[in-house]
Amino acid sequence: MGRTMSFYDLRDALAQPGCVVCRLKAEATERYLDGLLWENVNDPGLRHELRRARGFCHEHAWGLVRDGASAGVAIIMRDVLQEVLAVLREGEFQVLPTLSLRRTQEALDPSQPAGATAELVRQLSPQATCPACAQAEIMEDIYLSTLVEQLLGEDGLLAGYQASDGLCLTHFRQALARVRDEVAFEALVNAQRAIWERLIGHLSEIIRKSDYRFQHEPRGEEVGGALRAIAALSGSRGGRGKSY
Repeated sequence: MGRTMSFYDLRDALAQPGCVVCRLKAEATERYLDGLLWENVNDPGLRHELRRARGFCHEHAWGLVRDGASAGVAIIMRDVLQEVLAVLREGEFQVLPTLSLRRTQEALDPSQPAGATAELVRQLSPQATCPACAQAEIMEDIYLSTLVEQLLGEDGLLAGYQASDGLCLTHFRQALARVRDEVAFEALVNAQRAIWERLIGHLSEIIRKSDYRFQHEPRGEEVGGALRAIAALSGSRGGRGKSY
């Protein structure tokens, strides 16, 4: 099977700490945001999608914060804010008929969204997916598919996977959903099981050494185990240099 760039990305990233897909997804998103800020900030198609998305999601909007990028961020945010403001200027309070079902429902349940402002709320809401999220999902799919397809075979990814921190629970589920071969299934499951058993051993050692009777013992491989466990169950933190 021919090797793709995603194969070599995975092979190299398996030698780094944390979920390999979390890491590569975060790195791909960083490259996307860099390219946007330094090369594509005036791209009409991208600006249109950003206006429709009402900007970036919380995570990726704050991912734009980096040295020297204030002008690019200002261009993007002004464009989106102008779109939002135009919608707001056209918005109206839509008085509901006194005997309408919606008004009765609101009277019975004050927690329901107000029907009089529902249309403006809808227009102010994202009309499209955050472009950075969309790009991240594309790269996530590529890396998961490549991992499953090229796990086995000569010089496959299995050995690197076995020596790595494996996948977080979310990405492991997504990888399993792509497995259609029993041999690949056994290899992937056995490798991940060994990784998590090793992590449980580290957590047990942290707990043991927290006992006053063993606090004098030197720390070993268990150091950082609690953070690795969070990453294993909930995913690694994204962003530059943040594997855990």
